[in-house]
Amino acid sequence: MNLGIVRKRFELELDTHYTQQEIRQHFSELCRHFFGLQAAAVVLALNQPIDDVNAAKLLQSLDKLKDNIPIQHIVGQVSFAKAIITVSGAALIPRPETEELVHYILESSPAGKPLQVLDIGTGSGCIAIALKQARPNWHITAWDNDVNALKLAQQNAKHNNVNIRVEQRDVLTEVLPMRKWDIIVSNPPYVPEHLKKNTAPHVLLHEPHQAIFVPDDNPLLFYKSIAAYAKTQLAASGTLFFEGHDSLMKTLKIFLEKQGFCDIVLRNDFRNHPRFIVATNS
Repeated sequence: MNLGIVRKRFELELDTHYTQQEIRQHFSELCRHFFGLQAAAVVLALNQPIDDVNAAKLLQSLDKLKDNIPIQHIVGQVSFAKAIITVSGAALIPRPETEELVHYILESSPAGKPLQVLDIGTGSGCIAIALKQARPNWHITAWDNDVNALKLAQQNAKHNNVNIRVEQRDVLTEVLPMRKWDIIVSNPPYVPEHLKKNTAPHVLLHEPHQAIFVPDDNPLLFYKSIAAYAKTQLAASGTLFFEGHDSLMKTLKIFLEKQGFCDIVLRNDFRNHPRFIVATNS
């Protein structure tokens, strides 16, 4: 048996789960994880024989993928900006779009000033950790209402050798602390409940629903609460960054305008979908 034969088996047995491109990406990621092969090296090694032990590692992972276990959970981690983020069912798997949000914040904010930054709904801690790596002089606080997510964020911060402040806070029910922030960022739950039927099984079965879905009758639930807090606690000319669902972003922009924020910019992601909003406190 060679590596090419194993990859062909992946393509045949996963064709109802993923696209051809996704299957090859998953296969390459497993080869990187198990054998240290980069994607280009995998292609060059397809005709090379593979022993039974290593073939078994790949085929066991194939079975997990067929059971809708996310590839990130199989390898246990994901690269995010310059960080390596451990993943688990306690928090959402970091997405490429959220990495875009981190770069958006960095390119929009001065590097020299020691800013006070708040990440609301931190989950795995990916945003807070990536920002701290890029801006060591920023003071970054990360909030989440789920204790298991906070434990994961603390673990990731430790593994990436960064110091962030992690706090358990519920932005929907708590009286939040009165302190000034230069930047507030959030990638909150934002997928309307009715879209659950269109959500991939590996997401529905292995990622926390409370971090994904919001009621159909109040899809801006988290944005409204966070914006109200930001309006009083952002420093003068402080900035608010949101990630969201493309179907809601124009409505969210109008809402922020009515709340008195200014210089509001709606920005597309790399798939050309409306995904990010930045707003300035007037």
